Amino acid sequence: MTEPSEPAASRTASRAAAEQRTTEIQDRVVAALPDGAVADERTIDWTLLACSETEVSAAGGVAITLAREIDVDATYEAITAAVQDDGYTAATDTTRKGAKRLTVTGVDDDQYLVTIYNDTKKIRLSSFSQCFPGSLNDD
Repeated sequence: MTEPSEPAASRTASRAAAEQRTTEIQDRVVAALPDGAVADERTIDWTLLACSETEVSAAGGVAITLAREIDVDATYEAITAAVQDDGYTAATDTTRKGAKRLTVTGVDDDQYLVTIYNDTKKIRLSSFSQCFPGSLNDD
């Protein structure tokens, strides 16, 4: 006899736990950047996005200004190495503007999009937590 499955909402994290985990991975991504490459970083405030009628995700990220150009491929490899032991997978694609982008996805469907723009010395790190119980009306 099999155990009844849990409702989806009980398998997900609380908002605080989801945001904390997402922040931890964001910090590891930033720490994987080459030494001395970051001139400035600004954390983007959390915004709620709907996953379903009863679940939401926290979206945020980090805007980074580079002190110098960096090797995009080597940096994406370092980021992947920094999170792969926790079950994160990575894939690259190209943005509409032609920039190479790294997408890192966790086992709980949290996701991180990293795009390095050497021409403007910017990195955009967009983060999306796993879904958790709530609604877009939550503060």
